[in-house]
Amino acid sequence: MQILGIKFKFFPIFSQLKMLYLPTEVQLDVLKCLNFNQLFDIKQTNLYLLNLINKFEGELARQEFIQIALVDHYMLVGLHPSEFIEPESGIFEFTLLDQLKNKWQAAIDKSIPLFLHYFEPNRECICIAIVNEKCHSVLKLPIIPKNIKEMIIVRCWLEKLFNCAFGYASFYKNIFNPEMINILFDDDKTIPLQFNIKRVILWSNYTVTKIFESALKFSLNHLSISESLSINLDATSEQYTDILFNTLINEGNKFPKISLNFQTTSLYNLIVKYVTTSKDCSKIVPFIHFDRISAINFKLNERAEKIEIDQSNGNNSTKYQIVNIHNPKARFEFYNREGYDGSFYIQIRKIKV
Repeated sequence: MQILGIKFKFFPIFSQLKMLYLPTEVQLDVLKCLNFNQLFDIKQTNLYLLNLINKFEGELARQEFIQIALVDHYMLVGLHPSEFIEPESGIFEFTLLDQLKNKWQAAIDKSIPLFLHYFEPNRECICIAIVNEKCHSVLKLPIIPKNIKEMIIVRCWLEKLFNCAFGYASFYKNIFNPEMINILFDDDKTIPLQFNIKRVILWSNYTVTKIFESALKFSLNHLSISESLSINLDATSEQYTDILFNTLINEGNKFPKISLNFQTTSLYNLIVKYVTTSKDCSKIVPFIHFDRISAINFKLNERAEKIEIDQSNGNNSTKYQIVNIHNPKARFEFYNREGYDGSFYIQIRKIKV
């Protein structure tokens, strides 16, 4: 491999390259060519390289896992004890300033939870299940940290998880509390406070509006999603619809795609009106998928263009485009397909012009 005109062999890479004598930017270019396991091996060879890799960890290859999920401990009955991670094994040294320590103590005194969850009062922990190709690993963290040591453990593990990559995540009745994440890291700008995940399912069957809003806030600020976010929402109140609609149009561009299992038509109608009449559609989700909308009285929009209707082989679908009345460059493609049970699958995609 050749970088900046220098030929490199990676085994044994640093003895051959005399890595320590290269400029830092060249060292970083070399490190970016390595996978996670190679980086791990190199960290064991030299304190300088250990610190260098840790400093630029967010720019280098991440340890990859198939899945991460938050589950209750009773769902893990039968796992071998070796599959449970000792929480204190994740502690590493960092500077805990008195100001931050005081903020942590205030959070402890107020019993601010690490997780938002519908749990019985006697439950003390939530399990983070991490899955790779060979095994499960389970980490138990307290729902409400009770002392500074537990705050340190939680902070260290969150930082480790932020530096991993996951293919899939499921948050069912449990989410991380965004308030506690911000308290633990005190708005530290050097650490991206986000989980890196391809596909996320958020089971938002929350009957408390505050928790529903926190679930959306967690998704917006602490999830870096490369493919899609799916939201399964059981509640169908007008208040929930308004909260979700405002998120989709004002901060939805943080996600490449959002799928909604939201059976009422109110949210769909709001989005259709918005993309048609809004003066600024720049922040809306570029791809919205409604899964199984029921009781919809589908009527072709009067502004529909490039209409394609397919009724072959039992299919009943319609594809068309709508142009915003204020901006001819704001164009959206709609695809509606009726299911066998009378429900509709709908896609709304922003067309790049």
